[in-house]
Amino acid sequence: MRFYLALAAILTGFVCRSAAAPELNNYIAAIVNDAIITFEDVQEVNWNAIEALKRIYYSQPEVFREKRAKLMEEGLEQLLARELILDDFKKAGGVLPENMIDDQIKERIRRQFVDRVRMTQMLQKQGMTFEKFRKRMHDDMVVQFMTERNVRSAIIISPQKIENYYAAHLDQYKQGNEIKLRSIVLNEKTAPTMADVKKVAQEIIAKLEGGASFKEMASVYSEGTQKREGGDWGWIERKLLRKGLSDVAFTLEPGQRSSLIGFAPLNGSGYSIYRYDKDGRLFKVAKYSDKDELLEEKDFTAHPDAALALPEPQEFHLMLVEDKRSSRTKGITEVKDEIEKELISQERRRLHDQWIKRLKAKALVQYF
Repeated sequence: MRFYLALAAILTGFVCRSAAAPELNNYIAAIVNDAIITFEDVQEVNWNAIEALKRIYYSQPEVFREKRAKLMEEGLEQLLARELILDDFKKAGGVLPENMIDDQIKERIRRQFVDRVRMTQMLQKQGMTFEKFRKRMHDDMVVQFMTERNVRSAIIISPQKIENYYAAHLDQYKQGNEIKLRSIVLNEKTAPTMADVKKVAQEIIAKLEGGASFKEMASVYSEGTQKREGGDWGWIERKLLRKGLSDVAFTLEPGQRSSLIGFAPLNGSGYSIYRYDKDGRLFKVAKYSDKDELLEEKDFTAHPDAALALPEPQEFHLMLVEDKRSSRTKGITEVKDEIEKELISQERRRLHDQWIKRLKAKALVQYF
């Protein structure tokens, strides 16, 4: 311990003098009892998040640095808590059987890597030895075990707490007008060209008008994420659809189907919604910004040839509104389970924070 404190004291001034340096990875971020946490450790915990921030804020370096600093701070606290938990397990005389670690590694290989050879190759790409991977698996299992032991998983939330939470968060459960929607989405996966895709759409429309089930057509032809459910979106509000599509869907009455709709992206500056008549002729175009604001509408009914110069749609949509309901506030019976999960999550966080605070009070923790 004296060695680590002496080392930390020596490095403190060095780190401060080097704060402007681009790489601090090998410097000490904190000491927890006899464990050292380096900046490299903190960086590794936040690697994916930091890379995402780089992509989002590449043109705003000041914002990026601010958000990165907050991430690093949160990551350091996560690692501190982890080291405190591992130390508590060790002091309590805890030992994790080797066969349990082996079983967990086998399961991880089965789920993530398929076989040990591929796992070894992946670890090598990450610059990680198998010994380090095994140590990490050991520590993960210890943290999970200790958390379950000290933060009870079976927290009971009383009905009164649920009612109080519901009453205090009524605005959270208010809903606007809703529709029960089914949709068919056709795109480049449907046919070789968008002209061919449009032909497929017209064939589907003909089948629907001949009595075919919309659900069946969606299950067979749709490329949308709800294909397996027969295109069923369930009950949705306007905000769950692009405005251009919701402006069409929310004008439909229960049991009514839309005409063919085209969706055309406009090179990052928004998109256009094309409305086609029953014969497949484009009769109206609505242009929206990338913030979903309606910019303009044009009617091509009298001049259909003028529409030929428009960008080709990248998707075609058909929508069926099965039912509608007006704005309302969800009843407590509808949201009871959701509230209970939230309250359990809050209670676990509270108990976890209290536990870590107790461990921290008994430990030697030093930040740099």
